[in-house]
Amino acid sequence: MKITISASEIIKQRIPGLKLGLVYGCGASVSKICPEFETGFDELHSYLNQHYSGAPLSSNPVIGHVRRMYRKIGWEPTRYRPSSEALARRILQGKGLYRIFNLVDLGNLVSARYHLPMGLYDAAKISGNILLDVGRVGESYQGIGKGEIHAEGKLILRDDLGIFGNPTADSKRTALEPTTKSILAIFFTPPEVDVPYLQQALDDLTTYYRSYVKDLEKEIISF
Repeated sequence: MKITISASEIIKQRIPGLKLGLVYGCGASVSKICPEFETGFDELHSYLNQHYSGAPLSSNPVIGHVRRMYRKIGWEPTRYRPSSEALARRILQGKGLYRIFNLVDLGNLVSARYHLPMGLYDAAKISGNILLDVGRVGESYQGIGKGEIHAEGKLILRDDLGIFGNPTADSKRTALEPTTKSILAIFFTPPEVDVPYLQQALDDLTTYYRSYVKDLEKEIISF
């Protein structure tokens, strides 16, 4: 399985050193059954409560770096929260996490634990090479359960068919479904976050996915 991702000039100029952490594989088994989730969620819940009982979530340096990554392209993170921050906030507020599919649910655990926004895509629905870019005037795409997502001025991923996601909202076009066989997970990682930290997130996700996806590979791309 070959994944080719490049970055536009505006990304290279405004966020030099931005990294993408990739986990991909084929032979996926997508279902709503996920026995590992409950134990993983309980561990994550305890971890977050332990670390943020006396300090706000925003005090975490990785969250600060992610917010600054948004602001470097003019995207306001307090209005459009990175998915990782939104997940951690739900857990700390006692709201739990929405259950969707096994791979989505497990990805949410890792994203919330490491505070790195993650997109998860059906790789077979991606057409051609991937470009990390900033949305142009008037661009939009169909979100998952959110209607039309306006993309102008936001960090986005696009392929030959158009935009298919950003660090806050994935697209309906490339969403996982029970028939999905090949998957691509992408952690959007600010320049200030070091490689070993990102590698640990990739390792944890791979450990979770090993029971459900064959031929898993990990890769880090820097721009």
